[in-house]
Amino acid sequence: MIESKIISITLLLAVVIFTLFYLLTRNIQIPQNQSMPWQSFINSQGNTVVFNLTMGHSSLIDAMHLFGSEAEIAMFGSESKEPELEVFFSNTKVGGISVGVILNLIFDQKDTKYLNNNIKELRVMSSGVRKTTFNLMAKISMLDLKIKSLTLIPKVDLSKEIIINLFGEPSRVELVSQSVSYWYYLIKGVRIIIDDDNKEILEFYNEVVQ
Repeated sequence: MIESKIISITLLLAVVIFTLFYLLTRNIQIPQNQSMPWQSFINSQGNTVVFNLTMGHSSLIDAMHLFGSEAEIAMFGSESKEPELEVFFSNTKVGGISVGVILNLIFDQKDTKYLNNNIKELRVMSSGVRKTTFNLMAKISMLDLKIKSLTLIPKVDLSKEIIINLFGEPSRVELVSQSVSYWYYLIKGVRIIIDDDNKEILEFYNEVVQ
């Protein structure tokens, strides 16, 4: 009898949590006049702004209004690396091009403690990195967390000519290897990873390396 009551209460709580998440995200619509990544800029406070999202100030819920509510959220960490809380939108569109978007969120010790109490699954990947996923209650708590950085991964190859046509000439180029180079656009707050063997990656964050 007691066990059946516990099960009923647990199911009721699950329904309440799911309903709350639905109510918070149900009206999210991707705008038709979405700004383009090459229109990013540094605002008067020195923060990078892209897609009308301000790094360090805009929150996850703001991003969901742009990219939708379907996202994979996980924390990645290892013995040698500080944990990162990432939100992955696997399939959204920018200017008619399919892209993946990764957000890195800002969180503190209080957030970490709460998340650790709401773990859904923890597994160690072949690289040794720990991947932790969370339950719905934890995901709701993340909606107000601020965005630290935004990474854009186009699903089509962008040639150097196209990038220069859209972004202009880079402020600085750092050669990492024969096939990989970093293009820095300081006034746009973006670093573009140019990879001759893989797709390009656009990283928007504050304090782009000079």
